[in-house]
Amino acid sequence: MDEADLIMSPDEVDSYLARPITCMVATDGPTIRPVWYQWEDGAFWIINGDWAGLKRRVRTNPKLAICVESSNWETGKIFQVIANGEAEIVDYDIDRGRRLLSRYLGPDVSSWSTAPDNYPEYLETPGPPGIVFLKVVPKKLLGFNFTYASAR
Repeated sequence: MDEADLIMSPDEVDSYLARPITCMVATDGPTIRPVWYQWEDGAFWIINGDWAGLKRRVRTNPKLAICVESSNWETGKIFQVIANGEAEIVDYDIDRGRRLLSRYLGPDVSSWSTAPDNYPEYLETPGPPGIVFLKVVPKKLLGFNFTYASAR
């Protein structure tokens, strides 16, 4: 099997990135952190704000790398999407924030946690202090399907 057999199609990448999987974002420093994201319009959308160092790092150097990976050793299903690009700080959009948070927390806002983070506040104008979206349109995006036949 050569590498071309492992490459996911654009539709497979879109379908995979629609799942509520945490991605890892790496910045200069180097630093790496897990974040929730929304994959829409060919871009990763990441909620961020004054409470996090990521926004400050992006202002200093917008270049970053993203890895979305899921492995199930019981079934042998392993998928990875890796991307790199520059983050743009854009105004927070409550509707997009709702779509992102609903992916991870479920559609019932009344069930969302209020501590240590008050997630329902993200849907109120103007949202938490300093809230923004980091928009990353990948300069490079590759999806891999490393699924193997499970030995179990």
